[in-house]
Amino acid sequence: MSKTELSVIVRTVGEVPELVAAFPERFDAEVVVSELGPGHFVAPVRVVPPGETFVAHVWLCRATVHVGQRYELSQPERLAGASRLVLNTEDMPGERVHVDEHAADLEAAVHGREWRYVNAYAASAERAQQLASEKARELLDG
Repeated sequence: MSKTELSVIVRTVGEVPELVAAFPERFDAEVVVSELGPGHFVAPVRVVPPGETFVAHVWLCRATVHVGQRYELSQPERLAGASRLVLNTEDMPGERVHVDEHAADLEAAVHGREWRYVNAYAASAERAQQLASEKARELLDG
């Protein structure tokens, strides 16, 4: 086991896991778990030195495009539950832009309007807004 990882003993009580103890060596944790019996298991946990990690958030910005006329951008909002611990750049949340074609089809069928709905996701509010704006401008002229 590396210096950056510990083995922890976890006990499940109902639906809530409880961390019982941490061991530098997995073997030692497994010996204790075998004595504790059912409801306990060993899991690896990374030990992160201070300053080597940060929390990344996922931001959403919506745009409504009135095709051929204008578009409206919402204020970016941080998505609850989408934040993650970043230990290296591979853990960074990716960027994504989604155009909801089903909502556009429904808008046209019900109201006869040619509108498009854009959802842009990024690691910062500014970038989410930029992605939504770029896609909205692209869709503006149909």
